Amino acid sequence: MVKRIFSIVICVTGLAFSQDVAVTATVDSQSVAIGDWIRYSVEVKHPSSITVTFPVLKDSIGSFEIVRQDTLLTTELNGEIDIKKNIVLSKYDAGNFYIQPFVVHFIRADGKADSALSNPIPVEIRGVEVDTSQAIKDVKPQLTVPMSAEEIAMYAGIVIGLAGIGYGIYYYIKKRKRSAGGTEIEKKPNIPPHVLALMQLEELKAKRLWQAGEIKAYYSEATEIVRRYFELRYGIMALEMTTGEVMTQLEHFRMEKNTFRSIESLLTGSDLVKFAKHQPVAAENELVITQARTIVEETKPAIEVSGKLNDHENAESKNVPVQS
Repeated sequence: MVKRIFSIVICVTGLAFSQDVAVTATVDSQSVAIGDWIRYSVEVKHPSSITVTFPVLKDSIGSFEIVRQDTLLTTELNGEIDIKKNIVLSKYDAGNFYIQPFVVHFIRADGKADSALSNPIPVEIRGVEVDTSQAIKDVKPQLTVPMSAEEIAMYAGIVIGLAGIGYGIYYYIKKRKRSAGGTEIEKKPNIPPHVLALMQLEELKAKRLWQAGEIKAYYSEATEIVRRYFELRYGIMALEMTTGEVMTQLEHFRMEKNTFRSIESLLTGSDLVKFAKHQPVAAENELVITQARTIVEETKPAIEVSGKLNDHENAESKNVPVQS
């Protein structure tokens, strides 16, 4: 199908005047093939004393689909304002149709509201002629699209990624074999739960989340650090439990009443922020890290003997939590 391009814009114009407001609509062709573009232009002229509201167009004008629309072009000369807008329309039904009048609303200098519109524009949409005497074939031959630089980079990245995964698997298997053959592999020392929790609380403080307005994220991360510490310290599934369930589990461990109440206060206050949309004041936010750090300090193991914890022997004198 060869698209006919008209070199001269057909000024099929609907020009409507309401007082001093003029609305002009034109198309570049009144006869196009089905699916072809129709270049539709609208021009509104009015004195600067009149306020014109240009309609917001979404996806269609009547039965015609909007393919593309340009931004408004506004100029002013000698007290007269000229507004222009170019729109590309299309239609996928054959037949004779009208582009409906283009309507603009305006307010005169005396405050009275009015409207002006253009005349409808007739447009013929021609169907595609089919030669039934010829064999069915593609409208156009297949095209070979060259690969873009982005596609080449993407495929190269995939290849490099797969190579990295392959090397990782090879290195892991080789390491396992070396370990099985008696080669000593250096092991990284485990960080004690209370040391890890205190480090994470310092990192959270440095993020300054609540100062940036991320209150909910701040409380969620603080209590998650404390709950994870309880999992490593006491062996309870604190991250999967409600606050009430956590406190019930902690009752099985010997700890100071003040510490127990502090834990309950921290977890309950965090629940109010996360689920009840409570808006704490700055002083409450400042207290969270201090309160969490104190909880960890008061519940950490008291003494290490030969690399192993000796909680039961020192619980009474040091007031540390032990499992009953």
